[in-house]
Amino acid sequence: MYKQATQLKLRFLTNRGHLSVEQLWDLNMTDLAALAKALKNDLGKNDKDEELSFLDDAIDTLEYKTSKLRFDIVKDIYNTKKEAIAAARNEIEKKSHNQRILQLIANKQLAELEGKTIEELEAMLK
Repeated sequence: MYKQATQLKLRFLTNRGHLSVEQLWDLNMTDLAALAKALKNDLGKNDKDEELSFLDDAIDTLEYKTSKLRFDIVKDIYNTKKEAIAAARNEIEKKSHNQRILQLIANKQLAELEGKTIEELEAMLK
């Protein structure tokens, strides 16, 4: 898909102007979602330009294939970024959870030490 896009020197019309495939990765999720919606609408228009367009094999036209390729690329980038955001969020939650557990362990160790007698504490000195 990306190989085909680079061979066609595919560009995407966005609110920031014409962007290459590589530049799409710099868009935020809102802009990517808006672009995906616009491309999906264009796909629908290409398919419904004429009532009998299915008779002309409209799906096999270069324009339709290019529109479909654009949509598929934006959809893939959006989903990839969405997965990366979810993974980062999960990693943050995991670190936060582990930090709380480590704090509880430290508190229990301190409480255990505080419960020891002076003699036991002196014996523990190195």
